[in-house]
Amino acid sequence: MPAPLVDLKGVELDETVTRYLETRSPSTARAYEKCLKRFVVFYGRPFRDFLQQVDEERRRNLDRPIHEKVRPGEDVIRRFIKWHREAGYSNYSTLQSLAAIQNILKFYGVEMSFRFIDTPPARPMKENEKHEWTLDQVREFVKAADYVRDKAFILFAFQSGLSISDVLSLDYGDIKREYEAGVLPMAVEKYREKTNVRIRTFVGADAVRYLRLYLESRPDIKPEDPLFVQLGSDKRATPASIQARLRKIAKKLNFIYREDLENGYNPARPHSLRSAFRSALTGKMDGDLIEYFMAHRLPQQKSAYINLSLDALREIYASFEHLLSIEKTSRQVMEETKQELDPETAQMVMEVYSMVKELQKQVMNLIRRVERLEKSEKER
Repeated sequence: MPAPLVDLKGVELDETVTRYLETRSPSTARAYEKCLKRFVVFYGRPFRDFLQQVDEERRRNLDRPIHEKVRPGEDVIRRFIKWHREAGYSNYSTLQSLAAIQNILKFYGVEMSFRFIDTPPARPMKENEKHEWTLDQVREFVKAADYVRDKAFILFAFQSGLSISDVLSLDYGDIKREYEAGVLPMAVEKYREKTNVRIRTFVGADAVRYLRLYLESRPDIKPEDPLFVQLGSDKRATPASIQARLRKIAKKLNFIYREDLENGYNPARPHSLRSAFRSALTGKMDGDLIEYFMAHRLPQQKSAYINLSLDALREIYASFEHLLSIEKTSRQVMEETKQELDPETAQMVMEVYSMVKELQKQVMNLIRRVERLEKSEKER
């Protein structure tokens, strides 16, 4: 815990910092904002002054003999590390602050290596461990959850491959069209605010089943409402509240060591479900497509999946859904639905379903055309 003498409430950040933070994801921006405010408190001047100091030292080095050259900014960083430790911050907080400083410098074209600075040791590897889930264990995890919201979240995170921040940023409107049409696997599409990274993935029949059970308790949900809300509230669920819930559920699982939970970390945290998505598909699905589904930014030369139609991606996902399924796959659900109907009705249902898919495809194409036009107008 930081010492109470370090009060960040009145600390203002200059435009060099705010401009940089706008390029980061919301969760990273929040964390880095605190880190950079601490640095500004230590430095006693705006961050742009430190940026200018480093740049001036680099310029002076050009005219200095090699034995007189200095390492720009490193003396300040050493003193900041000492101040940070004496202020009561943990090694992890110090390393996070150094990462924030290094990244904002890189943003402005300044490379700074901490190789020759005595930085705190990284957190022990044990604290970085995540549980390696099997499908049977995911099934037990879902079963152990007392609330259907938690069951829905666990499966949504596991089957989509999205981060906790991405899942909790979703509104009902981001899934409404396909959810209400009963399309499986169900597409999840959104753009991350600020970074504008495209989220385009799917969840299978298991996640949709528990999502339906959860949303039955929210019959008046509107498109602008959060998809996942806090228990007993209509406010958007927070990463901290979900972390706490999953930690509580993990205590019931005999394959999670209680000593781990008592030692201050949870190997069954939400990020472990995201990692499990990758592990389940690695070696089976194309690696770049896995990264695309996980909403990682792909290099331009590897971005072919961006141009695939939604239905083409859906078919690929459905082909691998069994690797993520704890109950039934989308194809199994569709087959069972056909078998429950008489042949004539089943044929009509399939025809209507095909028409709906085609209409959805046309609507999505129109939406993309509008988005391209809007983007083109903004760039003019």
